[in-house]
Amino acid sequence: MSTLPTTHWPRVFLLWGCGILAALQFAKISLAFQLLQTHYGVSAAQMGWVLSMVGVVGLTLGVSMGLLATKVGYRRLLAGGLSLGAVLAALQALDLPFFAFFATRVLEGASHLSVVVAAPTLMAAAAGPQHRSVAMGLWSTFVGTAFALCAAFGPSFLGLYGVQGLFALHAALFLLACAGVWRLIPEDAARLPDPVRTSLLARHVRIYTQWSTALPGLCFFCYTGMAVALLTFLPQALPPGQQWAAAALPFTGMAGTFGAGWLTRRQSPMRLLRWVYPLLALAGFACALAASAQWGYTAAALLLMGVSGLAGGTAFALIPFLNKDAAQQARANGAVAQMGNLGATLGPPTFAFVLTQQPTWGLALPVVVLAVLGSTILRWGRRQQDIRVVH
Repeated sequence: MSTLPTTHWPRVFLLWGCGILAALQFAKISLAFQLLQTHYGVSAAQMGWVLSMVGVVGLTLGVSMGLLATKVGYRRLLAGGLSLGAVLAALQALDLPFFAFFATRVLEGASHLSVVVAAPTLMAAAAGPQHRSVAMGLWSTFVGTAFALCAAFGPSFLGLYGVQGLFALHAALFLLACAGVWRLIPEDAARLPDPVRTSLLARHVRIYTQWSTALPGLCFFCYTGMAVALLTFLPQALPPGQQWAAAALPFTGMAGTFGAGWLTRRQSPMRLLRWVYPLLALAGFACALAASAQWGYTAAALLLMGVSGLAGGTAFALIPFLNKDAAQQARANGAVAQMGNLGATLGPPTFAFVLTQQPTWGLALPVVVLAVLGSTILRWGRRQQDIRVVH
């Protein structure tokens, strides 16, 4: 894919907007979670699966989508994902029965994955060398921005137009973005054949049997297993008069992610994660204690969101730290995409179920489990690193 000597900022912001629309496929359900649960008469755990179902396609096809993009072209893949997203959001606006609504959520996974694979690649190509890191930093905020917009403007919009109006707006924005892509994004260069003709299973085995490509994805799972769930369930327990924090929570998570980028310039992400995971467990306990005592919950929720963002950003920084070769980095990125979708799929229904069983400690327990799991995985990675140094 060719790149530009100078930055084409309209393309950069258009592609960032495409990412925000893809993230809204999670955020719109998070915003309307309780309304939809009441409307369909389902349990919180069932609605948790509705929220997370978009990640299933990414879980199963995340490693292969990049190869598909080189065959069909990044612009075509992006436009196809936006068009499919518009159709599915329009169908959701028709007040479908629950089973049909659930099916649209599964199909939205294909739309979501197409956008998040194609858009950042096209954004990197639209940015000049001096601005590429800035553009990629902007891209990394697309999920937090979507949740922040929903938190800031969503409740008022729902009050005026309802859930169906929200879905109709999402469909219209998808169509506008698709038109913008065909207008502003140039056609790809000649599409390339798959240079490595190996089975999908062989590709997975290759990724997950090498610790340097597996470790970033496994650590990223420990972040995404809580990220969407925290953005969904933390605001529900905010005290009256402090709903402003619902919009602040996504920005706090983004601040943690940016903070990870700054900190990992000064020390290795392996060392930083040694401290982040215990701090994450403590922040989870602090949030549960504050909710139980009905004092200090907002500050504790913001702390938990910030530390979780720090964990996610540091896990992502493991990719270039452990993999110096471009091909290795590509495989590690595939593992991060796949494990990230696994976490986003399992996290919301797990949190919802535990909160149903333990309203006081239900938020802290999954956070602590994921923090302990992250520490265990990191300890394994450090042993593998020591073995490699010895040999």
